[in-house]
Amino acid sequence: MAVPLSGPAPPEGRSNDSDMSGATSSTAGESFNFPPVTVQHVQNCSFSAWHPTFRSCTLKSVVIPLSEDFVTYLNADGVFLPLDGNGRHQYGWSSDEDEDEAQAGKSGITELPADTAEDTWKQDILSKLRLDDAALTDDTYVGEEKGADEDEDDDLPSFPELQQRIEDVIAEFGAVFPKLNWSSPKDACWVATGSTLKCTSPADVFLLLKSSDFVAHDLGHAFEGCVTDTTAGQPEEADDEAGIAGPEQFDLILRKWYELLPSMEFRCFVKDDQLVGISQRDTANYYKFLVDEGEELAGSIRTFFRDKIRGRFPDPSYVFDVYINQHNRKVWLLDFNPFSPTTDSLLFSWPEILNAPTQSTSDADLPSPPTSPPFRIIPSPSLTIQSAHPAYSMNRLPRDAVDLSNGASIDQFADDWRRMVRDAAL
Repeated sequence: MAVPLSGPAPPEGRSNDSDMSGATSSTAGESFNFPPVTVQHVQNCSFSAWHPTFRSCTLKSVVIPLSEDFVTYLNADGVFLPLDGNGRHQYGWSSDEDEDEAQAGKSGITELPADTAEDTWKQDILSKLRLDDAALTDDTYVGEEKGADEDEDDDLPSFPELQQRIEDVIAEFGAVFPKLNWSSPKDACWVATGSTLKCTSPADVFLLLKSSDFVAHDLGHAFEGCVTDTTAGQPEEADDEAGIAGPEQFDLILRKWYELLPSMEFRCFVKDDQLVGISQRDTANYYKFLVDEGEELAGSIRTFFRDKIRGRFPDPSYVFDVYINQHNRKVWLLDFNPFSPTTDSLLFSWPEILNAPTQSTSDADLPSPPTSPPFRIIPSPSLTIQSAHPAYSMNRLPRDAVDLSNGASIDQFADDWRRMVRDAAL
């Protein structure tokens, strides 16, 4: 049975102001003490750590270890593409439309439709603020100013081996979507044609990674707020100077591109190796069929957890995401997430999850546990969780610009912005 909402879900995305060392945090207005989150637990959620164990039940993927030089490039200020394998500039950030269509037909992959409303919002903002949009055209070099001295090309990096490896994977998969150890650059989708993570060239991959705040978080703050050990006395917080600010190895993960339906993605919460909650991931939309078929879908997820997941992940408490094929109801593992306040609890609150009852080991091994975990969906169109701003808008424009808009029309926002800039200049 689908369970009604118990309150608003936390905002989408990371919550970097959360303290994972056991201090008081809050969700949906409730205060609670979260158990310490260890560096090892976060490391266990890294793709390359769990993928060998769960390879058979997740999407096709290739893991490419990244060099220190490439990580330095990702950390460098500005958004610019490296030179290609022949030492030339890479044009634009999307492949030619005809090539995309040919590639899609060849690989049997259905391309997601372009988000025209998203593109319109972006273009209207730029035009009304009278911002230069030249950098968004395909015939402009990315990372090169017009009239720049050609000697500056010597400062641009080049990664021919990595580029060749990416090209080989794309040739095998048809199209890919990229991520680093933990995060995908979904906050940077707006820079790509179609506003998706679909990549058909190395330039697509490089631009998404270079433009993403989520990727930057992986690079510099992966273990922020974590503790190094909880077994001996007082846990010690991870220390940048101790060399554990990030993993020893960063990886680029290229996953085969599939057209996944947001309505069929679900987040699952595991406490003490027992499934205690399942939530719809797309909380901005109501899907009537989820109300009608919720119990069947929840049963498929419970069976998948029992047969494929439970007892195989190294930690007793964690969060994992799944996708259910709409046609054959096969469940696929998408990702693992830390059992921490930085993970969005969606239609649950973290106090609910932390206080969820668990069964004894003997009861948990029964084919049909006495109590099924709550399965939460949006039960009515009026209960969808909407935002006045497009998703990840704070990753596109300065925070001041987003705050100033306050849900206003584009015309009103442009007027307010120009007035604020004029006043600041006086």
